[in-house]
Order: sequence, then C-alpha cells, then structure tokens
Amino acid sequence: MGFQDEGKNVFEETNKVSQNKSTEVVGNVVNENKKVVEPPVNTILSKPDKVIVGKKKWLYDWNETKEGVEKLPLYGNWEDTTAQRIIFNRVGKCGSRSVLDVFKHLAKVNKYNMINSVIYNQTRTSEEKKNLLVSVLLKVDPPFLFQRHLHYIDFTKFGSSYVKYINIVRDPIERFTSQYYFRRFGDGKNDKSTRPFKGTEEEKYQTINECVLRKKFECSRNKLQYIIPFFCGQSPQCRFQDRTPLEIAKKNVERDFIVVGILDELENTFAVLEKMLPRFFAGAVDYMRAPGKNFVSL
Repeated sequence: MGFQDEGKNVFEETNKVSQNKSTEVVGNVVNENKKVVEPPVNTILSKPDKVIVGKKKWLYDWNETKEGVEKLPLYGNWEDTTAQRIIFNRVGKCGSRSVLDVFKHLAKVNKYNMINSVIYNQTRTSEEKKNLLVSVLLKVDPPFLFQRHLHYIDFTKFGSSYVKYINIVRDPIERFTSQYYFRRFGDGKNDKSTRPFKGTEEEKYQTINECVLRKKFECSRNKLQYIIPFFCGQSPQCRFQDRTPLEIAKKNVERDFIVVGILDELENTFAVLEKMLPRFFAGAVDYMRAPGKNFVSL
C-alpha cells in the first residue's frame, strides 16, 4: 500500500512550488441566508460579480457539461491553495461501489463536497472536455472529492499543483476476471453503468478459461495493463506494451497520489486514508465495521 510521508501537509508544500495561474479574484461573499445565485459559466469559468451562499448540501452529480456546472458548489473558498482537493480516479472493478458508499456517508458527516461524475464508461477524454473538467474542478469550493473512472490528468500542466489523487487497486488477474463476467452478466444492480453484452450467445456464455485458450482478443495480454493508465495518464504512450507506461505511472504516484490502497486490504486502506486525510475520512473504519454493512470485492 503506497502513501506519502506522514505528517506533511502536501497541500501547503505544493503551494510553495507553484500557484494556479488561471484563477481570478472572486467578488465579495454576501449574506449567507440568501438564495444561491450561480455565476454564468463559460468553457473556462469567468469571475462572478458576487457569490451568494445559501443552504448547503454535500453530494452532487455532474454530467461534465457546461450546462450542468450551475448545480455545483462553485467558488466560496476556492482561492485557498492549502485547502484539500482530492480526485478518486477509480479503477474499474476494484471495489469502488463499496468504497463510494463509505465516501458518500463521510461527505455528509465530515462536511466536504463530493462531486460524482455520471460519465461511467469513458476513461479517456478529449482536450476540450479535459479543459472543461480541469477549469471546473479548480473552481469547486474545497474541501472536495471528485470521483470518476478516469485516466490520470496532470494538473501541473494547467498551472495547479495542489490537486491530489487517491486510488485503490487489486490483483490484475482478479480484476480482469471480475470485469470479464461483469460485461456479460452485470452485478445485479441493473444500473446505467452496465451495458448490454456485445457478442454472440456462445461468446457470452464461454468461460474465461475458454476465452484464454481460444486466444480471443478480449482475453489477450494487453488487457492486463488496464490499470496502468489510471496512474500514467491520457497519452497513447500510456497504453504501450513496454515498461515506459509503468515508469511514468510510478513517478506520478510518488508525486501526486497521497494513498494507493489495496482492495484485499480494504480495512487497512481505510485506516491509512483516515491517517493521511482525516478531514475527509475520519470515521471510515468505524462505518465499515458497522452492523449490517457488507463490503464485497466487486
């Protein structure tokens, strides 16, 4: 389980390295009891004339469009470069359903903004969408946690070094096996993240062993490198079949990932998250151990 040095405020440290060059001065915050009036949003967000803070909630869904931005908790304390901004760019089939249940509970208890992307099946994004995503997240009122299946984005290339990551991984073979059967049969949730299987009935019901022995592309060696781009990045280079993506990923983890946990040690992962990021994850282990909770490795 990887994590950064204990006791270091990585948000204060990175603030000494660089400042966000794209930010602008925000107008005055006025009467807290008034209704929220969201500023107009462009592709690169512009400064509002004033920000009015109203009733607070902690969970937000976003479809990653300009039109959907108006529902997000923008501005507020957004210029504080020591405030904590976390991205959980979750790897598919690494228990994220169970993990998100904990995170959503803690968002309400520990009072941080949690932004849930409703883009389920796109790990890479266009330059236009990437620019929108980055510009919006840099304006969200911290502390916040943004979650999505997303290959790593280097925020330092956008003038910001104070956005940090967390993630959870599992044994690549176990993850691949879970994904193989999920594509065919889902997990019983019948939600929007489950797409109909594309293939024949014979292909749908073949076992993973049969798929490997028949040398089907779906079970080829390159599919086992699915995890690496989540730490390497969006570049096509991060999908090469050599050691280069791994080496890039290792450097990114050392610099930008506060915790990389292991699904097989989920309780220990939560304990490390509590230690490293108590503002977000205090109480995670107790919630996981609560009666009636059944955390499974999906």
